[in-house]
Amino acid sequence: MADRGPKPETNLEIMATLDRMEAITGSATKLPLTRRAVINPKEIQDLVAHIRHALPTDISEALQIIRYRDTLISQAQAEASRLRADAEREALRLMSETQIVKDAHAMAESIAEDARQKGQATLAAAEGKASSRIGGADEYALEVLGRLEEELGSLLATARRGIESLRDGRVLEQTSQRD
Repeated sequence: MADRGPKPETNLEIMATLDRMEAITGSATKLPLTRRAVINPKEIQDLVAHIRHALPTDISEALQIIRYRDTLISQAQAEASRLRADAEREALRLMSETQIVKDAHAMAESIAEDARQKGQATLAAAEGKASSRIGGADEYALEVLGRLEEELGSLLATARRGIESLRDGRVLEQTSQRD
């Protein structure tokens, strides 16, 4: 499983949605004598929902990479255990035969040590691969979550400005109605 990054069409969808959001804020009706504008919250909410719908695929892909890493580690540990058990069975078999016990014992020890070394090498290689993939997955997840944080922060700021603008507009209306 290769570290692929976000799908281009997902990025394009998100970028198009953000462009639409920017266009809405740019073309919003300006309030006189203020730097504020009126924005339709339903439009912004729909665009936020669209972005939320586009992002989970990237996040689920990062989680899938992490699950794959865990599978690799489990497989390496199972292989090491299997090699050790095979070596122990071979050692017992050799000792039970009618050959000279010392030779059988020495050969069994050699096989067991070789199996331990191969198991350790296999485990180390799998851990190295897993660590590399984890690093890639972590970097990717961090990148995706960082972009998400930035986008959500921008959306939140836009929403807050819209709310403040609407509140300021109501205060002005109430003040002018009292006068």
